Amino acid sequence: MPNPLRIAACGGGTAGHYYPALSVLRAVKEKRDCEIIYFTAAGRIDDINVESDIPEAHRTSLSLKGLSRPIARIENFGILRQHFRQVSHVKRTLEAFRPDFTFSTGGYISYPVIKASKSLGIPVFIHEQNALPGLANRKLAKHTERFFVSFEESVDRIPLESQKIVVSGNPVRLPTRGRDELVKQLGFDPELPFFVVMGGSLGSDMINQLCQRLYDRIEGNSDAFQFLHATGDSSTTNGLHRYSFVRSYDYVNELHDYIAASDCAIARGGATTIAELMRYKTPGIIIPWPLAADNHQYFNALSLANARLGCVILENAATEEIIYTKLVKNSRRTEKVPDTGTEPAEIIAEYLLRGV
Repeated sequence: MPNPLRIAACGGGTAGHYYPALSVLRAVKEKRDCEIIYFTAAGRIDDINVESDIPEAHRTSLSLKGLSRPIARIENFGILRQHFRQVSHVKRTLEAFRPDFTFSTGGYISYPVIKASKSLGIPVFIHEQNALPGLANRKLAKHTERFFVSFEESVDRIPLESQKIVVSGNPVRLPTRGRDELVKQLGFDPELPFFVVMGGSLGSDMINQLCQRLYDRIEGNSDAFQFLHATGDSSTTNGLHRYSFVRSYDYVNELHDYIAASDCAIARGGATTIAELMRYKTPGIIIPWPLAADNHQYFNALSLANARLGCVILENAATEEIIYTKLVKNSRRTEKVPDTGTEPAEIIAEYLLRGV
């Protein structure tokens, strides 16, 4: 029986980095016994959840901040010094753990982990979730054995020879429950249109306010619409309880189940959101966050629109009337044809195991 595979992993700070890493690690674990050390961003979603999501993982928390935009700001010099100092700490941890390879899904946490891995001769594999690759992944691409991308259009944006780039797709969690069960648990009618509203893992004030105006527009009319709204904010959650056709929560565990069950989602353009909509064939009304680094949410949303699975509405053009019109169009329930292609997590796992 082979020795357990030893994996160093990182990718966190947001759900968009963390959940793809989680999916890939679980796919590898199904094929080989593993020992995992996970470098987390202190206080963020990966730092809080990794030990419960992967009980055998050893968590190593790093106190780091991401760079402020624009990049030329003076405070970024101090942030960069902090990252450089963490490289030697990570290096000592990796020397003690002796991983077979390092797998990263990007974000600012990845810089010291990949730099330390490279200095120790540990093979590095990177996955990029966004259509427009992030700054950390672009800078670190030269250190990787394989660079996995979610979208075909990303290939020309990676400063790396094409034979090292693999179009894998973005790993997402698969739904575990059906529409009828989920909708009934919410106290709704499965035969009526059901929509999901979300603003990313931390919520969105803009989407919350827009949809409150939308609910005012719908209330009292004959429209039999039903909404699950993840607000990210307790006061907004409480305020939305007055609408009988809305179920509001600060945060929804296993939100991907509801996205798969819904007729349409109103959302930001985060990479995981777009990947889930595409995988589940759920139409999306996407309002990209304009302050996202390099406006990457807009490019993610374009990929969904190009797949004819949604539309892109810029913040300054988003009104409750436009959203209402789009919802009416998507309220005629049609049978979804599931994506039967190989799971992105499986594709990446095969490359990682082949690399070992």
